[in-house]
Amino acid sequence: MRCVHWICLFIIVLVITCGCSQPATPPVVTTLPQTPPTLPPAVTTTDAEKSLNFTVTSSTTMVNVTYNGGPDAADLQYFTIRVDNRAGSYNERTIVDPVPGSTYNFVYRGVSDASRVNIVGTFKDGYQQTVLMYYL
Repeated sequence: MRCVHWICLFIIVLVITCGCSQPATPPVVTTLPQTPPTLPPAVTTTDAEKSLNFTVTSSTTMVNVTYNGGPDAADLQYFTIRVDNRAGSYNERTIVDPVPGSTYNFVYRGVSDASRVNIVGTFKDGYQQTVLMYYL
């Protein structure tokens, strides 16, 4: 008799935890009109990346930068050469109407501590771009 009580109790607990065995009503499906996804605005630029050619050489007492021209040389108005030094100082020179084949020297008193040459070109339409980043 005791076993029957436990079985009845088990069945009652099972029915309570599992719920009724009646089928649920099917969910109502509504279709919403499809709208195209919103795309972010397109980014356009009027200036393409410019291309110039430079050669950088260094010795213990100087850094030489030679401008060799390049595909966009005709549009180049001027460029600025900046030589950064390890001590935190820098030397900068702006070359207006540069001529291909010209070499620009940065001479140091004693030993050169140059670490980087950064050249920024400015073109006839006002567009500026780093055209060379050279680490010594």
